[in-house]
Amino acid sequence: MRQLLYVSNPTSELTPSALDKILTASRANNALLGITGLLLHIDGGFLQMLEGEEIAVRTLYTRIAADRRHSDPRTLLDREIPVRVFADWSMGFECPNLNDPETAGMFGVVRSAVHDRLAPGTGRIVAMMLQTFYRVQNSDLPLNLYYAG
Repeated sequence: MRQLLYVSNPTSELTPSALDKILTASRANNALLGITGLLLHIDGGFLQMLEGEEIAVRTLYTRIAADRRHSDPRTLLDREIPVRVFADWSMGFECPNLNDPETAGMFGVVRSAVHDRLAPGTGRIVAMMLQTFYRVQNSDLPLNLYYAG
């Protein structure tokens, strides 16, 4: 099983309608390819985690990196994993509001990644943050249990 985390910036500004079309197409294509993951849109840029069989993930990322609608795609993490982390999401999507104190702290690192301000090797930290986000979103437990000391 392969897990690949990358960031990129669109070559032109995206409208909410264009984002919806991207998400709809991504979910359909990913389901066909057996790929799961998460797409975040922050400050006009994207951070995406893809996971699935190695050939499918590499083929999809090669297509994304060559797509003229993307500029400056950068791989933050590319690793083998024993099991899927985002098993229930053909493509989870979030467009966090960084003016909200609850999301600004968690997703501030994504903003840094989109703007190429992360130190090399921090992809594992970003992946851990995304895994925590996924667990919280898919849990019936109250949110405060995740933040108890």
